Amino acid sequence: LSPVCLGSLRRAARWCRSWRRGVDEFATEGSHENFRVFLSAEPAKGIPIGLLENAIKLTNEPPQGIKANLKRAFASFDKEEFDFRESNVKTLQFALCWFHAVVIERKKFGPKGWNAVYPFNTGDLVNSCQILVSKLETGSSKIPWADLRYIFGEIMYGGHITDDLDRLLCMTYLRFYMKKELFDEMDLVPFVEEVKGTCTLPRQQL
Repeated sequence: LSPVCLGSLRRAARWCRSWRRGVDEFATEGSHENFRVFLSAEPAKGIPIGLLENAIKLTNEPPQGIKANLKRAFASFDKEEFDFRESNVKTLQFALCWFHAVVIERKKFGPKGWNAVYPFNTGDLVNSCQILVSKLETGSSKIPWADLRYIFGEIMYGGHITDDLDRLLCMTYLRFYMKKELFDEMDLVPFVEEVKGTCTLPRQQL
């Protein structure tokens, strides 16, 4: 007996109401004891409360804090594969993970972080790193900074963004992180030159 998996229910909230009644009838008539239905959805008002109340709920929330987000971002990659890469690729991958951690962390501040709710996820980071590796290891020795900023800011992460000011913010971060000064142990926290204990790229550890 195979389980049933239904994904992205937020896109079919109206259908969920009629489907929920069918599930209730099915449960009343009797079903196999091993039958299971798995549902996945982002938070949405249209999903019936009764459906949620009768389900076992699991949530996957991003960790709190830049450090925790950075650890989770790095955990998305194979350590042996990372160690095998060239030093410039490692440096850029670390900066991209830091950018991803900042993007995710801003979500918890609501409209002060982003003007809209965007589904930034680990897939954006993994796919961006795949493009990064492909660009650097198969292209010329010169790093295409403008291309990387455009791909990350307008396509990979920018593909989620609908607000012009949010897009400007995203590109501003990328202009800060994706530049040649990255290889000179630059400070990863912008505009805090006078603050002690800031974070710099761990160049010697990569």
